[in-house]
Amino acid sequence: MGRRPSYMDIVDDIRRQIAGGRLAPGATLPTCRELCARYQVSRQTVGSAMIVLRTQGLVVGQQGRAVYVSADPKRLLLATNGPDGD
Repeated sequence: MGRRPSYMDIVDDIRRQIAGGRLAPGATLPTCRELCARYQVSRQTVGSAMIVLRTQGLVVGQQGRAVYVSADPKRLLLATNGPDGD
């Protein structure tokens, strides 16, 4: 595991945490600083991951403020399987 995770690795990990119930709808994600330390990446990498998660509708909130898991569980299915659910 010598390489640093990319922003998509972070997206995949957070998506798994949401799907597994570790991050429930309405839960607050760790701060940017905490995520940087956890994944050993830059703020830019975490920011890129948050943009993808926001675009997929899995999280809501803005940079500089708290980011929460979306309350819409259908978003997880779409983000995982695509719009057709395959």
